[in-house]
Amino acid sequence: MQAEAEAESVRMRGEAEAFAIGARARAEAEQMAKKAEAFQLYQEAAQLDMLLEKLPQVAEEISGPLTSTKKITLVSSGSGAVGAAKVTGEVLDILSRLPESVERLTGVSISQVNHKPLRTA
Repeated sequence: MQAEAEAESVRMRGEAEAFAIGARARAEAEQMAKKAEAFQLYQEAAQLDMLLEKLPQVAEEISGPLTSTKKITLVSSGSGAVGAAKVTGEVLDILSRLPESVERLTGVSISQVNHKPLRTA
């Protein structure tokens, strides 16, 4: 009887886990369907939302190598910023070019979004 009870316990746990996995999968599928529906309705806005969500990650990847740098040697011509200001300026220059790069890659202009109404289906 004890073996049967243990077997029943294992079976019930397995069914509960399967139910939980199924419920989680259904919820994720529903979330993806709603996201797809929203993307369909608000194509440009949805694209922009995804881009803006990823820009901080891109900026982190660009500036990331500097965090592990132990030594930087700068050569200056005597004009403009020097030292840490020069390095910061270079990183900011790269980041300022991101909207243009994003537009070239995706066709979505981040700078024009506020200047024109977004299309809906």
